[in-house]
Amino acid sequence: MQELCNLLFELSNVDRLNILRELKKTPMKLSRVSERFDFTVPETARNISRLSEANLIVKDVDGLFHLTPFGEEALRLLPGFDFLSKHQKYFKTHTLSTLPPEHASNVSALADSKFINSVTETIYNTENMMREAQEFIWVIMDQILASALPIIKEAVTRGVEFRKILPRNAGIPKSILALSNDPVFEKAARAQKLESRYLDKVEVAILLSEKEVAAIAFPNLEGKFDFIGFRAESESALKWSKSLFSYYWDRAKR
Repeated sequence: MQELCNLLFELSNVDRLNILRELKKTPMKLSRVSERFDFTVPETARNISRLSEANLIVKDVDGLFHLTPFGEEALRLLPGFDFLSKHQKYFKTHTLSTLPPEHASNVSALADSKFINSVTETIYNTENMMREAQEFIWVIMDQILASALPIIKEAVTRGVEFRKILPRNAGIPKSILALSNDPVFEKAARAQKLESRYLDKVEVAILLSEKEVAAIAFPNLEGKFDFIGFRAESESALKWSKSLFSYYWDRAKR
């Protein structure tokens, strides 16, 4: 535990963290580090010494400092802490504890996502994502988004694969059931372009296409969804969200 505290102490210093990030880009000599950040030489030497003693950097035979493998891994893990710290108010009332451990530990994939603090904006982003999807639309929700059904109909008509996961006890109004019995949906289902599966309980809300994660939301402390969450387009966020959806899809019942 003491080793962890020592590491976090070194990483908590802005100057040392900036030096690590710069050395990740390219090895530098002490004098170059000093010039790059406009530090005094003694100040630079002190920070370099601390990073070296922490085994985060090492000097090669040419006098260039670069990250050790330990330093690279420590730096790689920081975006997850950065994501949580930026959105600490949200995660004061929403939890990641329901996620599979391998996905919860890699939440740094969402580091570049945008926080959406509006249900209206979430619905707008979702509907726009569905209009632009060309390959697939994957959805995990605890309820049917009725306003999106005509948009989904247009999407499956142009050949987009649609998959959705709902909780087994999801209440579906008769008016929505009537829309879902549209021949277009029946044809897509026969062509295996439309499929629904069910879980006893939905543990995360995900709405994504091959282009973007229109929304990802986590349950509040009561296990309910308010659809306040995040939108992302980065490759890492897409990969993480697709993997998480597939995890639940493989465990859901037809």
